[in-house]
Amino acid sequence: MKTRRKVAWSMLVLCLSLVVISTALASDDSGSDYPKKIVDNAGREITIKNPIQRIIVNNGDAAEAIILLGEGDKIVAVSDTVKQKSSYYFPMLKKVPSVGTFNKLDYEMIGAIAKGDSDTVAPDIVFIGYSYPGKSYGIEAHAEALAPFKNITCVGLDFFYPENMTSDMEKLGIILNKEAEAKEYIDWYNQKLSDIKEAVKGTTMPKVYVEWTAKGNDLSGMGPNSGAGQMVKAANAYNIFSGQKEAYPKIDWEYIVSQKPDIIIKRQASASDAKSLGWQAAPSTDAVGLEKTINDIKDRAAASSVPAVMNGKVYVVNWDFMAGPDQIVGLTYLAKVIHPEAKLDPESVYKEYLEMIGLTYPEGRIFVYPEDVLK
Repeated sequence: MKTRRKVAWSMLVLCLSLVVISTALASDDSGSDYPKKIVDNAGREITIKNPIQRIIVNNGDAAEAIILLGEGDKIVAVSDTVKQKSSYYFPMLKKVPSVGTFNKLDYEMIGAIAKGDSDTVAPDIVFIGYSYPGKSYGIEAHAEALAPFKNITCVGLDFFYPENMTSDMEKLGIILNKEAEAKEYIDWYNQKLSDIKEAVKGTTMPKVYVEWTAKGNDLSGMGPNSGAGQMVKAANAYNIFSGQKEAYPKIDWEYIVSQKPDIIIKRQASASDAKSLGWQAAPSTDAVGLEKTINDIKDRAAASSVPAVMNGKVYVVNWDFMAGPDQIVGLTYLAKVIHPEAKLDPESVYKEYLEMIGLTYPEGRIFVYPEDVLK
């Protein structure tokens, strides 16, 4: 009798143990909800069959998003454009190898990194690049070049169009199994966007010219289909290229003079030797260079007849936060430059964002020149 009771008790304990183990496994979502599916920005249906453990990223804006979601330590290789920002924006990527430029990659090197010490590629790796459908440097071309290396999943995500920012983050959250973290960012982004819309509501719409590049009299601007073009519209301003279809229309200075913009915004990145974000406030070498940039515009033919020049509304804006998950920071700065009277505090928004990606706001640095417009 005792033996039977002992056996029965043992069986009960075993059954309860199996129930506990089964429950634990069921509650572990690390692999229970695979495969996952998304449609990337090139319109390709992507299937993620396994939890992602390694990431090769050719897209600096996506690299930033990956870090924001807490998965930066999974990045095993980057393009040189990502690497260039590692000194001040992506410190965790300083020692990660570069596999070329975003438009000229070393696919053999990527394949070797993907294989690691084995003869085949484990299906836990993803390559993320800009979508650029039909372009030789778009995700479709990269996917074709990487096809010989089995199991590398290629995904096109952009993170530079405001209208797609939250959906891009949502997709990345699905890919990396970080949906909750993605939602937290999306809620924060939507709140900041709402703050901007409320601040500029009812303001007049000045005519704005955003200059992308300038080589002599050959200029390119930011059309309505560019990321900055969408931002100008969101900031309640009129883009002088609103009627153009090109994202970066080629124009000459005479055309700009004829359009009589009220505000001119010049795109410029952080100093090439910068070890921190933005530029050093005046008096500094950075400030001298920024002043020269503005004077070069003022010295162009017939510039004195342009309202922006006549009224001292020519600005240089740091472009590091004008694309990527920090674009909402850039939009806050842009809205404040266009509408100085708006009740917006770009610096506080930037501080919040930098805290989200593990960085500290760099005191003594500036992101708009002249900076008086922000006060």
